[in-house]
Amino acid sequence: MKLSIVGTGKIAEEVMRMLHDEFAGRIEVTGIFAREHSVEHAIDLCQAFAPTGFVYTDYQRMLQEAEADYVYIANANHVHHEYAMHAMMAGKHVIIEKPVAVNRVQTEELIDTAIQQCVYCLPAFSLLYMPLFRRLQEVLPMIGKVRMIHCNFAQRSSRYDRYLKGELTPVFDPNMAGGTLADLNIYNLCFAIALFGPPRSIRYDCNRGFNGIDTSGTLLCHYPDSLAVLSASKDSDGLSYACIQGEDGYIEIHGPVSILESFTLHLAGKEPVIYRSEGNRHRLSYEFSEFLSLIENKQECHIILPYVIRIMQEIAIAQERMVQ
Repeated sequence: MKLSIVGTGKIAEEVMRMLHDEFAGRIEVTGIFAREHSVEHAIDLCQAFAPTGFVYTDYQRMLQEAEADYVYIANANHVHHEYAMHAMMAGKHVIIEKPVAVNRVQTEELIDTAIQQCVYCLPAFSLLYMPLFRRLQEVLPMIGKVRMIHCNFAQRSSRYDRYLKGELTPVFDPNMAGGTLADLNIYNLCFAIALFGPPRSIRYDCNRGFNGIDTSGTLLCHYPDSLAVLSASKDSDGLSYACIQGEDGYIEIHGPVSILESFTLHLAGKEPVIYRSEGNRHRLSYEFSEFLSLIENKQECHIILPYVIRIMQEIAIAQERMVQ
């Protein structure tokens, strides 16, 4: 499998390092698209993790010249749609970092274009591809009727001090679809929707910074028999965790749901049971194993494909229905 990358930020570097360590000889990075101010960093990334890759400052040229099965979209949120559309129109499969798009219209256009061009359009929500998450889905009925879902993702941004001084970076810029909901709480939303489907109603309340951006906030999702309280913060640190409460027990997750290294099943009158990820694989490796498999087994129908597309659609619907 050959891959071109759009962007040179933290997640792009993490992906390149992971591919180099765990997929050497199986997934090759052929090109990186970088803005002029990021070219030197892109060159450093290539030298460290993709010695056969080329750095491009012309996106269309990369699409034409850099042989690739997939284009991984990992640039600023507000341009995911634009870059993914260009890649699909060039006949490339796309992997899009969260958020896939800024609204439902853009998401549906991406899916429609993928169908018309006979290419894959896949969200890079690593949670959906994790074997441990599938195990959690299997175990979930054991706790009985679910009544409450709590998720919290607390991670004070390394850019927050710069923001307090008035400096805008993409993650704190509303014109670039930044904010805590799009950056962190969307993981919690993906977790809830993947397990319980779209909520009947959804509301977002948040703390806002000087430019109106949400620096922390809580989603309240109403289901027929339960409530989901999903919180995240980029302005403060705290405990990151999740808890699903049922009438016969509860499931406890230590740490953000986006990582999901383990969970504990608590049933009344029984010893807790701990489920852990197998081996020491990087959390992002599972999704790239799936993407690779889609290329290697072109005639095989993978159950994960319609599943992740449905989740992508339902997240877009939830985005549209929010009261911000």
